[in-house]
Amino acid sequence: MSLPDRYSSSPAPRAGYSLRTLNRACQAATGHTAKECIDDRVVLEAKRLLAHTDLAVAAISRRLGFTEPTNFGKFFCRATGQAPGAFRAQERP
Repeated sequence: MSLPDRYSSSPAPRAGYSLRTLNRACQAATGHTAKECIDDRVVLEAKRLLAHTDLAVAAISRRLGFTEPTNFGKFFCRATGQAPGAFRAQERP
């Protein structure tokens, strides 16, 4: 299994496990792949940062490991159904 650069800091290599072992463990525990588990966590952190900080969307995207803000926007929209700016506006009346 090959993961994008933002996943390189995943716990598997640091703990001495292969990504395949991590993937099997995640699937056994949650029914989801390691990538899906990590993506869920990234979306949760993105929502937290958008709702509770004044950081620019580009700064949030860099903080979460995306090389381009547009990639973050596409990722967030695919996961939540709305753009990061629209989510922020909804959460912060």
